[in-house]
Amino acid sequence: MNPYEDLANAIVIQAVKDYRQALRFLKHHPHTPDIDTEESKANKHKRVLRNKILEHECERDDIERFFRSGWFETLSNLDGETLLGQIRAMEVL
Repeated sequence: MNPYEDLANAIVIQAVKDYRQALRFLKHHPHTPDIDTEESKANKHKRVLRNKILEHECERDDIERFFRSGWFETLSNLDGETLLGQIRAMEVL
């Protein structure tokens, strides 16, 4: 492999790791309507948890866009949608 292929593979591998981490966090801390209430926003612990949930949702969404992008197609010959499905299936177990 050449250095460019190594870099491309490293980018994809890191995206997979980050996606799995976001899915795991959201599995254990789902976004529920009760964390969006004004009472929850006033509670420091709930506010911190809400912010972490929102960060992980944003990370998940960004990575899903990456796997569906032309940039991903440039870096890899994998099908991004299939890869997302496989990662999700692994995280359900």
